[in-house]
Amino acid sequence: MFDLTDHLDGLRSSPTARLRARREDLVRVQREARIEELTIVRVLDERGQIDVAMAGRDGVSEQTMRETVETARALESLPAVAAAAHAGDLSAEQLGSVVRLADEETDAEWARRAPNTAPADLARLARNQVKPSAEDSRRRYEARSLRMWWTPNEGMLQVRGQLPDVMGAKVKATIEQLTEQMRPAKGEAWASFDHRAADALLQLCDQPVERDDPPTLAPRPVLAVQVPRHGPAEIAGVPISDSLLQQLRANASIEPVLVDDDGVPIAVGKRTTVLSPKIARAVLLRDGHCQCGNCEVRHGLEVHHLRPRSWGGTDEISNLAVVCTARGHHQMLVPNGPWALVGNPNQPDGLTLVHVDELIEHQAEQLGLPRNRAGPNAA
Repeated sequence: MFDLTDHLDGLRSSPTARLRARREDLVRVQREARIEELTIVRVLDERGQIDVAMAGRDGVSEQTMRETVETARALESLPAVAAAAHAGDLSAEQLGSVVRLADEETDAEWARRAPNTAPADLARLARNQVKPSAEDSRRRYEARSLRMWWTPNEGMLQVRGQLPDVMGAKVKATIEQLTEQMRPAKGEAWASFDHRAADALLQLCDQPVERDDPPTLAPRPVLAVQVPRHGPAEIAGVPISDSLLQQLRANASIEPVLVDDDGVPIAVGKRTTVLSPKIARAVLLRDGHCQCGNCEVRHGLEVHHLRPRSWGGTDEISNLAVVCTARGHHQMLVPNGPWALVGNPNQPDGLTLVHVDELIEHQAEQLGLPRNRAGPNAA
C-alpha cells in the first residue's frame, strides 16, 4: 500500500536536479499515455461503447467525457499534432484547444506552433474559429446569475455570480471607473482597490428612486473592442456576435483595436459613439421611461434602434426609443433578441411589442395589405 509520508521522506533526501528530471519524465509518460488513451477512446467510440457509465467509473463529469471523445475524433485527422502530443510537447490544456483550431491543412503548422503558445492564447484562438450567433448571445444571457447569502457569524454578505460577455464587460468597466475616481483626502493613504471596488458597488445602489426625479441614462462605459482580420470581434477576450456589437454601439464609447491573426494589436482607432449626447438626451426627455410594454423603469436606460442599422435603420429620433436593461428589455429586442418595438415612438401609445416571427404579418396589417402579400416576394 502506498504510504505518502514515507514517499515524501524519501524524496526530501533526493537532490533537486534528480527530482526535476524525474518530474519531467513523469510528465512525458502522462502525455504519452494520454494519447494512447485517446486512440482507445476513438475505437470504443466507433463501436458505440462510450456511455455515461464510463464517465462515472472514471470519476469525471459527462462534459469532460464528451470533450475527451471530441478530442479523440479530431486527432484522427491531425497526425502531426498527435505525434507532438505523444512526444510530450503538448499539455492537456494545449491539446484540448489545438484540436479545435487545426485542420488537415494546418496540422503540421500547429504541431510546430502550439507547444510554444500559451494555453490561454490557444483557447482564445480556438474560440474565435466560429463567430457567435444571436442565439449564442441569448443563451449566454439566459445563463446569467447572481447569488447572495449571509454568513451570520462573520456579519458579511457573500456574493457570487456570472455575467455574460458585454454585461460582464460593462459592469467591470463601470466598477473600475468609479473605483479610480475614489481618491483619498489629502494626506490620507489610499484604500486597497478591493475596498474601493466594494464602495463603488454601494455607490451604484444609491440611485434615485422617486418618480419625480428626472429619468437617467445608464453610465456609458468605455469598452475596447478587438477587431481581428478574420473572425468575431472580442470584448474582454470574449468573442461576441455582430448583432450584440451593433446593440452595444449606441450605448458605449467604443475604442476599436485592430489585431492580427495572433491577437497582436496593429492599430488603435479613435474612441467613438454612434449617437451624440444631444440626441440621446432628446430621446430620454421625450420618452421618460422604458418604452417596452408597460414598463415604468426611469433610471439606467439605454437607447435602442427600433429598426437596427443593419436592417436599414437610421439614427433619427423617430427610429430611437429608450429601454431598460434592469428587466431585460433591451436584451430581448432586435437585432440580438427575438422581439421588436414597432410603430411611432413620438406618440405615448405609438409602440407595439411584436415577435420577429410575426413582424411581416404585423406590418402588412398596419398597411392594410393581405397577409399573403406581406412577404419579400409579394407582387
